[in-house]
Amino acid sequence: MQFKEEPIRGEGLESGKLPSIASRSRFSDADGYLAPAGSYMGVLNRSIDDTRPTGTGGRLASWKNSSHIREFALVGGAYLLYMLIRQLIAADIQGVAFIHAEKVVNLEKDLGLFWEPALQKWAMDTSHLLVVFFNWAYILTFYPIILTASVFLYLKSRRRYRHYRNVVLISFIIALIAFAIFPLAPPRMLTRDFVDTMAMFGPSIYSGPEGASFYNAFAAMPSLHFGWSVLFGTIFFRSGNRILRILGFVYPTMMLFTIIVTGNHYLLDAVAGVVVIIISFGLVNFIGAMCSRGLVSIDRLNPNRSLSAIRKMCLRQPYRGILTRGSQTERRIGGQRRYL
Repeated sequence: MQFKEEPIRGEGLESGKLPSIASRSRFSDADGYLAPAGSYMGVLNRSIDDTRPTGTGGRLASWKNSSHIREFALVGGAYLLYMLIRQLIAADIQGVAFIHAEKVVNLEKDLGLFWEPALQKWAMDTSHLLVVFFNWAYILTFYPIILTASVFLYLKSRRRYRHYRNVVLISFIIALIAFAIFPLAPPRMLTRDFVDTMAMFGPSIYSGPEGASFYNAFAAMPSLHFGWSVLFGTIFFRSGNRILRILGFVYPTMMLFTIIVTGNHYLLDAVAGVVVIIISFGLVNFIGAMCSRGLVSIDRLNPNRSLSAIRKMCLRQPYRGILTRGSQTERRIGGQRRYL
């Protein structure tokens, strides 16, 4: 829907007074529908996702469709940056990570929460197939479920998707800070009390040198595996669908058993993962409340408006001088360049 501004004639003009802000203009679409006079600011403040590009010609993708690419680039770029920074920080921290691991084990023993060896023993005594199931679940029930649920949420409700996306991005930052302060070796590296089930029962590629280049083993605290499973469990539970609500309980419960049986995380790592998600939720809601109260301008926090302004500036054709778009150039004319 494209809007055009139509002046209201005759209102306050005979008396020589300017009409009020609420009645200066109305906006009508192509079908002649007149929007309320006071709502034009809402039209001007629309997100770039709600606008339709005009005059794009034969470009490969419209400005609206490119929002999907920007969203993918934002989330994918944030994750790659997170992994890159985590790898750079990981230099010469192996000794410190094992010292921290001993401290976590001693703390769990003092709290009476050192349950990981008993849980690993129970799984291996029950069935080796059960251990293999948890090994594969650690890999296949994390990114595939999260990516699939994210795409469905993005297509169904863009507003809810952005809310939870911001929670994930803030959890990236908190987890990176936690890793820089407290690098931690996973339980499977402490062979005195734990077993590396992936190296023993497979798939060994994850715990081997082939898979080590895709993750940092010393970032056990906090457990984003469990933290994000709680986050997406919350999304499933709030969906209202009975099957998804059951999945919202089963998914984080299964992930808790998975990270402990495989020896990739301590129980306190899972607790820290939940704390990170709670803090991330709180920060997102706090910023949203400040924006709704006008304490923070949402326009300044919206990168789409800035990108739209830059795009319009780049597409603006000069009245004299060098043409800024197209393959042909105009003859340079002396004097100051002016823009239409």
